Amino acid sequence: MSRWIASACLLVLAACASPPPPKPPGVLVTEDANRVRGCRPLGTVSDNDMQDLQKKAAKLGGNTALMTPERKAKGGILGMQDYQTADVYSCGAK
Repeated sequence: MSRWIASACLLVLAACASPPPPKPPGVLVTEDANRVRGCRPLGTVSDNDMQDLQKKAAKLGGNTALMTPERKAKGGILGMQDYQTADVYSCGAK
């Protein structure tokens, strides 16, 4: 009986284990405009966290984000946080 209970407990614990976190999207972040020459522009994204910025770029279908430091945005609570801005491109194999 105790063997059955131990097996049931292990099964429940295994079912509750969370999957590993997803890998960050494969978006190249660059400040070199030459890296996006010939690429198709998709839009612009902003965020205060680089990984979230990459996720937004990937959501647009992009694989390259050209940082645009001259265009910073404000966001967050009361618009007090500096957000980084990037133009998103779909490029061939980069």
